[in-house]
Amino acid sequence: MGKPKEIDYGFKINHKKLWALSLPVEELDLSELQYNFDIFYLEKENTDDWNLSINQLLANLAKEPTHAKKMDKADLKYPLEIYLHRNKWIVLDGIHRLAKAKSLGYKKIMVRRVPKNLLEQIKE
Repeated sequence: MGKPKEIDYGFKINHKKLWALSLPVEELDLSELQYNFDIFYLEKENTDDWNLSINQLLANLAKEPTHAKKMDKADLKYPLEIYLHRNKWIVLDGIHRLAKAKSLGYKKIMVRRVPKNLLEQIKE
């Protein structure tokens, strides 16, 4: 399975450049990120493919120890990095934080909205 179109930016993200962007942090209802729970952002244990969504991960944590550890270590004090794609907010960075927030029953999460015109600045 190829990379999902929602997260195929056409380039690799340089996370240091992404985090260095001067953007405001704001609170967002988790419901506005609902669409992300079914995108295949992750890889199932012992595979090399885009084949695991947040919903699948949360339903099968025992089968996904690598992602379960990353979720456990995820620090929710850091905001998710999101951008608008086809009228939906898509996560650029913070999938394990988003999974952790959902698993803990959070209703809101901190985010930084990355405007499309700044995507060029975060290329690897």
